[in-house]
Amino acid sequence: MDLKQRLQKLECYFTWDLGDSKNELKTLLSNLNDVNQERCIWLLHYYNLLGYIQQTLGFNTEALMYLHKAESVMQEQGTEEAAVRLQVNKANLAWVYYRMGDMNKSKAYLEEVERLQRMHPAPPGCALHPEVSGEKGWTLVKFNKSKKHQAIDYFKIALKAEPERKEWHKGLAIAMNKTYKIHNCSPELNTEVLKQLKIAHENEPNNLLLHALYLEKQYEVQREDNERQMQKLLDKALETGDQECLGTIFRYFGKISVDKGIEAAERAREKFSTSNRVLKHLANCYKWKVFNMKEDNMERKTLAVKSTELFEEVVRHYPDSLRETVGLASMHKYAGNRKRADEIYQQLLSNIDDLPPHSQQYIYYSYACHLHYCRRSEDSIKFHMKVAEIPAISEDKKKSIRILQKIGMNPKNPRCDKIGYFLESLHIDD
Repeated sequence: MDLKQRLQKLECYFTWDLGDSKNELKTLLSNLNDVNQERCIWLLHYYNLLGYIQQTLGFNTEALMYLHKAESVMQEQGTEEAAVRLQVNKANLAWVYYRMGDMNKSKAYLEEVERLQRMHPAPPGCALHPEVSGEKGWTLVKFNKSKKHQAIDYFKIALKAEPERKEWHKGLAIAMNKTYKIHNCSPELNTEVLKQLKIAHENEPNNLLLHALYLEKQYEVQREDNERQMQKLLDKALETGDQECLGTIFRYFGKISVDKGIEAAERAREKFSTSNRVLKHLANCYKWKVFNMKEDNMERKTLAVKSTELFEEVVRHYPDSLRETVGLASMHKYAGNRKRADEIYQQLLSNIDDLPPHSQQYIYYSYACHLHYCRRSEDSIKFHMKVAEIPAISEDKKKSIRILQKIGMNPKNPRCDKIGYFLESLHIDD
């Protein structure tokens, strides 16, 4: 068995099919750069993930720097758990050196991994050691929805071996919450997510993120009024500087009232005036207020102009974020600057072949909605069809198909028959 074949058998970031979309990796990199390393409670995952991203983007020196940082942190811990996680870290290093063409160093790290595997085998009945399953879960949850589904499975595997491990309960709760959204799941599944969040919160009662996620899900599933508790969490986050929970808190207040969401975000912006993360949350709070306004009047236009200014700054900090770029285009549209909105969409469409399928669907769907708003219904239908044609399953695809089905049911629409034939060709049930 040659070196590459041996490397492919390792469990690490380079064999977990994380994808190599430069847009997705650059967006993730921007989000990771927002993390306060001094407060980061998942530093090992953080360094390993940065190492993978940097190497995949072609920056080998930076990749090695981060991976060696992770290696040092784990070696300092000196625990059996750290020794097992070194298997993943050293496998990452073996892959980086292999891709750099340094076969001797790659082989040396590979042999270290194999030695650690012999010293710390997986427990009886487990295909993977729970530490490796957990590391894999924490990594996959950072990527797209299909990967988040896999993360749930790996946290469950880890919990099967270590049912009392708080870290795996927390990972499972976060993965389930990110994957299963309230409007797209059965009541039973939503109750299961709430139950898992409660377990994680009770295990770590001082974790503000877990507390905020639990209160939000409790409001969604049981309609519990948790506004006072959420306000206390916001006060504590502002006092301690914990920004991890802020997005959840703003989202909760926004469900009660978009103005309450904006008020909370403005407070955070005043406290953390240099935080790009808080700026992004604030821009999105204003965006949702614009979306919720029913009429195109001067008030909506004025608010859209303010939101546009925020999004311009956000996009400067997150140039590869598709959602923030689409948010900017939308605000330009409502501010009366459709020409600028069209220019942004044309730029996105010019690079669409470089994006993964679910991102292509998101751009096509957003543009179809923009065209509909601009009363270009024929072009809007065409782009909804583009969404539906892409084989990947996504919420955007489901929404486009529902729109096409509704149009196809209107016999007065001249494209009724064509849409019907199109949906039949995709084997879509009416």
